Amino acid sequence: MKPEKDKWINSVLNSLEGMQRAEPSPFLFAKIQHQLATRNSPVYIPARTVWLTVASFALLLLLNWRIIDNSSTPKTNDTSDLNTVVSGMQLYPSTNQPYDLWSGQNY
Repeated sequence: MKPEKDKWINSVLNSLEGMQRAEPSPFLFAKIQHQLATRNSPVYIPARTVWLTVASFALLLLLNWRIIDNSSTPKTNDTSDLNTVVSGMQLYPSTNQPYDLWSGQNY
């Protein structure tokens, strides 16, 4: 190795000499135990908050059920009206298109 690199490595390793281990405060453990003992008091939630939470979840479930129920029922399409519009506007089904929109450079 190069002498400059060896010198730098030795200086870094020697920089740790004389360091002392960190010592906590002698009363730190007692302070932690005291805080844990005072924080174990039970927390009470008002009954009104509980009932509002239950009611909001019930409303959310009801709305989701209604949305799913409405989307799962088949909708009746009046094909005669659709055929009238297609023929009136001279539209053709997608199977009879002269080219496919997603093939080639049609953009």
